[in-house]
Amino acid sequence: MPQAKTIFDYIKPTDYRFVHICRRCDQPQFSNEREPAEACVRCGSDSFHVVPYYNPAQDYGLDVDYYAITMMYALWKEGLHKTQVVYDDFYRKAPFVKGVGDFSGELGGYVAFGGLGHLIETINNLHFSEADLDYLRQQPEGFEEAFLEDLRKLRFSGDMYAVEEGNLVFPNTPLIRLEAPVWECIWIEAMLLNIINAESLVLTKGSRIKTIAGKDGLLEMGKRRAQGRDASVYGAKMAYIAGFDATSNVKAGKQFSMPITGTQAHVYIMFHPSELEAFLAYANVFPQKTIPLLDTTDTLNSGLPHAITTARKLQEKGFEMTAVRLDSGDLAYLSKKVRKRLDEEGLEHVKIAATNDLDEYTIASLKQQGAQIDIWGVGTKFITAYDNPALGGVHKIVARRALPQELQAGIYNEDDWIPLIKISESIEKILNPGRKKVYRLFGPDGMAKGDYICLAHESLDGQSEIVLKHPTNPLKAKKIRDFEAVELHKQIFKQGKCVYDVPTLEEVRAYHQRQKNTFWEEYLRLEVPEVYPVSLSDELRNMKERLIEEKRQHDDV
Repeated sequence: MPQAKTIFDYIKPTDYRFVHICRRCDQPQFSNEREPAEACVRCGSDSFHVVPYYNPAQDYGLDVDYYAITMMYALWKEGLHKTQVVYDDFYRKAPFVKGVGDFSGELGGYVAFGGLGHLIETINNLHFSEADLDYLRQQPEGFEEAFLEDLRKLRFSGDMYAVEEGNLVFPNTPLIRLEAPVWECIWIEAMLLNIINAESLVLTKGSRIKTIAGKDGLLEMGKRRAQGRDASVYGAKMAYIAGFDATSNVKAGKQFSMPITGTQAHVYIMFHPSELEAFLAYANVFPQKTIPLLDTTDTLNSGLPHAITTARKLQEKGFEMTAVRLDSGDLAYLSKKVRKRLDEEGLEHVKIAATNDLDEYTIASLKQQGAQIDIWGVGTKFITAYDNPALGGVHKIVARRALPQELQAGIYNEDDWIPLIKISESIEKILNPGRKKVYRLFGPDGMAKGDYICLAHESLDGQSEIVLKHPTNPLKAKKIRDFEAVELHKQIFKQGKCVYDVPTLEEVRAYHQRQKNTFWEEYLRLEVPEVYPVSLSDELRNMKERLIEEKRQHDDV
């Protein structure tokens, strides 16, 4: 179901900066000038209210940390703000991964990449509104008007390459590569990381829950526990991509054309004079989808008998009860007792739904205990990524074009990309420098064998054998033959224009499952997952080692 159009779809805030509203008749007129130049087209008055024109739902210009603005200004003052640079976005450590017992070895894990669709929408609408510029004028730094005028015209003008949304990615593998003027890359850092970190985190959590739930029904119910409205809406979207069947979040359902679901809460039952009257009243209104909540009074001695009575009444009218819901107590024990009683009453078709702080570990435990649960309602621990509430994705510069003084000295040419590196006493925090791309290697069986990170000009065409070397441990290597190399990055923006055919939500959902199916269970398991092989090319590794050595020699001088 397509989204309804709004005024902002027809009159774009990027086309007009102000609205002049007639003080006499309220007629709006759109303009790029602050001062009205014409009389009201409706009543002829020349008196107007003047307000900045922007869409509050797409107010992205100042969705930044303040140091972004101050760095942009400093670079502008130096005349270096349009220097072309390359940025990588990646994470260093997989979330949610747990060891077992005394295990102290290297842990694997993955991230399901989410948020690309949201990021594309954000960049497409990214600009500084007049309200943004007015706010910056008030700051004590005293930004020059010429700088603010350049911000008024600023749009993303660069190239962006990214892994497709829903694919699985591994530590230190670039999710996104940006090639753009340095001040644009600084400008979008916070909003990019906010979107990608949050949505990838909950998509990963949802993917793990789906792995354990398997073919059981899976519902997202986290609206009221999410950290804010946007988190609940986009979290529900990520749940659907992960493979959940529906969400209780009506706003998300409307915005993304997702299936929604809902039955009744304890308040509905408590409001009525008795539990049975509540069940019957609800069944009378929704006979095709009756799911009584059993635990308001006593699950086995009250809720279940009343649900059975309600099921009989529905059958008399030609309907069948859909399910019953458990929301507290020992879910394994109760579900087995409820299943036995329902089957004895000839209600084998009635499913059992369960809620109550569920996550992948609880669901796995309940299944191990033989719980007779068909539908899992997951809320708090999904939407908040309860056991790992932040993904440490980073946005790092890895290359730039030559600066004017370097060109004048003949050190570099205009077309040179100069690789940059940040070193650290922590090995895992040393950057992989330069413009890079990523190949995924698949065997004849269609299963992923490993990822290969190389410089942008390198190619695997014609290679029949490759050695995947551990990024930090030279003793670990894996030789691969008979493989298909698939480049993971797709071009999303070219010179500021989106050139990517953005898939539908259903297509992203199906893509996620297809990609997930290319990984062996050892890489996807909840505890002590196997480390998926990710290797640097020899050329990239040699560049990295050379830059580290040069950096150390320079620091020793």
